[in-house]
Order: sequence, then C-alpha cells, then structure tokens
Amino acid sequence: MPIIEFKGRIIPWEEGAIMLLRGANHVIKFDARHDMDARPQWSPAGHVNHGCHPNCAIKKKRGGLWLTSIRPIEQDEELLIDYDFELGEEFELCRCGHPSCRGLMLRRKDWPKLRKLMSKVL
Repeated sequence: MPIIEFKGRIIPWEEGAIMLLRGANHVIKFDARHDMDARPQWSPAGHVNHGCHPNCAIKKKRGGLWLTSIRPIEQDEELLIDYDFELGEEFELCRCGHPSCRGLMLRRKDWPKLRKLMSKVL
C-alpha cells in the first residue's frame, strides 16, 4: 500500500554517482538512466532508515517513487527499507539491531560475490 511519495529532482545517473561519491545519502535509482535526489527538504520520505527486516519498499507508481508497505506496520513502528546496496557501490555496516541483521547494507544476491572476493584476499 502506498504511504508517501518521494519528492526531489530527477537527475542523470552520472550526477547521482558523483553525489554519492561526495557523501550524499539520499540518491535513489529512478530508472536505468536516472536517479532521484530525494533529500529530506523535498519530502519526509527522505528520512526513512535502513533495516534488515524492512516493513517498506520503494516502488515506482504513477510516474514517481513511492514508499509502500510490504507487511503490516504496527502503530509507532519505525518505517524501514532495505537500502539494498550493490557490490561496487559504497555500502556500510548495518546496526539495525534486528536478530537477523546481515551486518552490511548489501543486497543479498551480492553476498556470494563478496565471499569470493574476500577468500582471495584473506
């Protein structure tokens, strides 16, 4: 179910990549060639944090990006999304505190690649 629309500027993905390299943390993939600069001053949805057991996801609907619920959300429960960073992007340690926390904000399908890379280094 849609909760709130992300607002912001649609920018070329190259500009989004530069912003991320400079430390921005509110750049969202919009489509194959564009990102959205979704800083919180444009939308409260920009305040959503990462969690390894999210209750929300970002979906493209009605020509925009929407925060949508993916499971029932309790009153006063924090809205969380899985940042789902790709291997090769800057990703961070996760401190969400959930019992099944993955430890990194890295998408699940990239864990085997990471293990393979780590086995070559260690």
